[in-house]
Amino acid sequence: MPAWKKSRKNAGMGSPPGPETVIDGKRYLYFGGTGYFGLHGHPAVVRAGVKALQKYGTHSATSRSGFGNNPALLNLEQKLRSFFREEEAITFASGYLSILVLAQALASQYGAIFMDEAAHFCVHDAAGATGKPVFAFKHRDPDDLHRTIRTKLKRGQRPLLLTDGVFPTFGRIAPVPDYARILEPYAGLIGLDDAHGVGVLGINGRGTYEHFGIKSANFHFAGTLSKAFGGHGGFITGGRELITNVRSRTGTFIGSTPVPTPLAAATARAIEILRLHPGMRARLRRNVTLAKAGMKALGIPVEDTPVPIIAWTPGSGRRMAWIQQELMKRGIAIAYLKYAGAPAEGVLRVTIFSTHTAAQIHQLVEELARIL
Repeated sequence: MPAWKKSRKNAGMGSPPGPETVIDGKRYLYFGGTGYFGLHGHPAVVRAGVKALQKYGTHSATSRSGFGNNPALLNLEQKLRSFFREEEAITFASGYLSILVLAQALASQYGAIFMDEAAHFCVHDAAGATGKPVFAFKHRDPDDLHRTIRTKLKRGQRPLLLTDGVFPTFGRIAPVPDYARILEPYAGLIGLDDAHGVGVLGINGRGTYEHFGIKSANFHFAGTLSKAFGGHGGFITGGRELITNVRSRTGTFIGSTPVPTPLAAATARAIEILRLHPGMRARLRRNVTLAKAGMKALGIPVEDTPVPIIAWTPGSGRRMAWIQQELMKRGIAIAYLKYAGAPAEGVLRVTIFSTHTAAQIHQLVEELARIL
C-alpha cells in the first residue's frame, strides 16, 4: 500500500514540521508541506502561544464586532502592518476564506470576475460566492485573458482578475505585469491569493507584487498565516478604505470568530522573527537554488524562480506512489498529491525549507537518482 494511504490510517505527523519530522512514529527527512522557515515549531513561537493560552484561554468566543478583540489579535495585525508597510491589516480564522473576504470587500468596485482556470479551490469558491458573472481564462495565459475580457466584459463594467500569485502545485508564478497591462485600459482590479508568495517572494518577503516590483491602488492581495509565517489564519493588508470595507461589509469576517488567541500570539512572534532576520530568506533561496540545480541534473523539470516548490509527473500514479514509498524506505518524505492544477494522475512535490542543510538536500537528490 502506498505510504500516503497508509499514513491516513495511522497517527500522521508526530512533531512540528521541519527538516526532520516524525510521521507515523518514524523520523524522516521532510520535504513536504509548507513550513518554509521552520517557524511552526520555533521555541520562541511556541512560548508565545503557550503564554497567551494561559492568559486568554483558547479564543474570545465571540465575533470581533462584539467583544472579540484582544491584545494578541491587535498585536498580530500591528506586526502585519509593519511587515508589509501598509496603513492597515486585518486577520480572520481561515486562510482559505481570505480571497473571499477580499472579493466581498471590493464588491462595489467591479462588475465581472475573470479567473485563471487552474486557480486554487478557494479562488473558485470565492468567485462563485460573489454573485457576479465569472469567466475563466486559460492558465497563466495573458492573451486568452485579453480575448476573454474583450468578448465577455459588458460596456461600463469594471473587471476584477482573481488568480493565485504562486500556484501551489507546481510553484509557478502568475504573470502579473502582463495582466496589469491588459487591465489598464479598463481600470481593472487584481486580487491575488498570495498564500505561497507572502514571506517568500520579494526582497522583503512581501510577495508576488514585490517580486515584480509593481504597486497600484487597484492591486490587492490576500494571504495566509499558516505557511511562511508559521501560524494560522488569513489576512489582508492595505489602505484604510479597504480594511474598513472588510470590517463593515463582509459577512465572512463579521459573522466569524477570529483567529484563536494562542495562535494569534504565536503568529505575531513568528512574523517578527522573520522580519528581523532577513538571512532566513537568503538561506531559503540558496537552498532552493541548490535543490533545483540537483534535480535539474536528474532531468526533472524545474521552474527557474525562488519559489521553494518542485513538482513533476514521472509516469503513472502507481509509479509516483512507488517512488514516494521507496524514498520513505530510505528515510525521506516527499508528497504525492492530486491538487489544484495537477494532472489527473497527480504529481510528486518537493518543498524546500530554509532549515534544510546542504547535506540533507544532497541526500534527497542522491536517493532520487538511485530510484529514478
